[in-house]
This record gives sequence, structure tokens and C-alpha cells, in this order.
Amino acid sequence: MSQNNFAKGVERLIDPISVGTLHFIQSFNRLLPRFIQAKLIKSSSNKIPYMGFVVEPYSSFLCYEIADIDKAKSLLPDGFELVKTKIFDTDEPKYYCIFGCFRAHTSAFWGARTEFYIIAEDQKSGLLSWIIVDYDTDTISYDKKNGLRSPNSSKSVITINHRGTLFVDIKRDDNSRGLAFDANVESGKMTNLDQRLWLEGNLSVGYGRVLSENGADIFSLKFEPCEVEKALNIPTVNLQINSWYPGLFTNQPSQIVCFPYAQHFVSDNIGYSSKIKNKDELLTAIDIIDFDKVAVLSTKIFRTMFLVGGAVSFVISAMLLILLIIK
Repeated sequence: MSQNNFAKGVERLIDPISVGTLHFIQSFNRLLPRFIQAKLIKSSSNKIPYMGFVVEPYSSFLCYEIADIDKAKSLLPDGFELVKTKIFDTDEPKYYCIFGCFRAHTSAFWGARTEFYIIAEDQKSGLLSWIIVDYDTDTISYDKKNGLRSPNSSKSVITINHRGTLFVDIKRDDNSRGLAFDANVESGKMTNLDQRLWLEGNLSVGYGRVLSENGADIFSLKFEPCEVEKALNIPTVNLQINSWYPGLFTNQPSQIVCFPYAQHFVSDNIGYSSKIKNKDELLTAIDIIDFDKVAVLSTKIFRTMFLVGGAVSFVISAMLLILLIIK
């Protein structure tokens, strides 16, 4: 499959109208208990195991050396071990945690996110893994621990101006934490990335203890390997605030990475794992994708959740009304 066909194929998996529908009905779906949400979403992933996931240009990654090793280990799920890694291919390996800041349009949501990762190794598969410890976003989201979630950072900013200044400002609505910085991307130089981190790591993405239940919920991304070969190595960043996990990592990032182009992924849907182990298996996996036959994520399951949630709410309201009348 050519690179052009893959990129266009991923974009065609994303239906803006369906995404808009999901955004509208999400708040009503919270009427359902999380275990029912999980069962319905699992049923959906069995039928549609993949989703389109496009990270828009100028995604950035602040890579911090971990200062509190024991605290970092406590945030990892069982079966994962903290491991040193490189960011660029000529770096000195360190224990890293990473803040990924990006805008994305996907089959399920559209908006800005900050994801906080700890880099670890899966003791079963041996794969280097990006473990998502937590995230803030201005759009809808889902994880097993919290179920369907409303935005928790409604005024997020990730943008770039005509002078090449990248602005990131994502603060939680409850003011409990925030990350804000700016950097000049024109000062960056395209540099070879460490492939174990950026290629292998994207084959094994999971959730930390804060977000997971009974395991890391590992999933894989399918992508053209060339999309993680190089990125801008930004020499400096003007950091205004980073109030995530005080004391866990150093005051300033060791490395700053920026991708000045869009990255196109086919992501495993919630509850499904492709279990791709290496570059050869990745190339095989993307080569056999027939985008004309891949089903697009449907809003049907969420409409069902909306109707069921509404029915549950109606029954509860009716019961309360009857109790009030009896009294």
C-alpha cells in the first residue's frame, strides 16, 4: 500500500457527522453505570475493531527525566517495569516520563489532549510501552476506570502562529493542574528518533493504575514507519507552568520533540488488541488493510446507550415520584 493511499484511507475512516453525534450524546450516556457502558463498548469493538486516528501537525512531546523512581513505579500497572530509553537515536538512555500535547481528529473524538506517559517494558511481551498515566482534554474520552468522560480542560489551546511559535496551554477546569509553554519550531532540526521508543512503543500502548482496571489494557497503532523516523529536535522551551505530579520528574525537560506533519494511525478500538510485536508484523498489518472494507465506527452503540440511559433515568424519576406521592 502506498503512503498516499494509507494516509487518505485513515482520513476516510473519520466521519465528522458521526463524531459530532458522539459529542452531543456523550453527556446523556453518563446516566448508565460504567459496567454497562463497558459491555456495550466491548460489543461494538468486537464488530468494529479499528478506528481512524489522525494526530494533526505540530504535536509536541516534552520528555522529562524521572526524579522519583519509586513514585513512577507505583503508577505503572502490574507486569510493567521501568526501563531506560532514548528519545533521539544518539541520546544517553534515561528513565523518562513524557507529556504528549496534540490536536487530533479520530473516529470517536475531535479536539486537544495532553497525555502523560511513563515509558516502561511489558514483562510478558518484552515490548517497550507507552503507559498513559492520565490525560486532560477539551473533548470527550473513555477509559475503563472512569467510563465515558466529559471534557476536563474546556479552554485548551494548542496552536502555532505565522512566526513558528507553538503555543500549548492546557489547564484543568478545576485548576488542580496545568501545562503551558511555547517554543519556536523554526529553531528545531529534523533528527533521527530512537526506533525502539517511537516505533516499538507505539505497538504497545496501555493505561496506568489511575485509569485501568485489572491490567494495562494494551492496544496497538498501525502506521507507516516513516512517520516516526524523524522529528524536530527543539533546543529550548519557554515553560510557564507544569504542575503535574510535583517531584516526580525534573524541573525542565531533557528533550523536546515536535512532529511538523500529520501522523495517520489505525488504532485498535477499545477492548481490542492487535498484538503486533515488531516492524515486520506492522508492515504486514498495514499492507493487508482494505480501507474500502474497513467498517467506520458507528454511533449506533452510543445511540443505544443514550436510549437505555434515558429509560433508566425515566424509571428512577418515576419511582421517586411514586415514593413522594405515597408519603
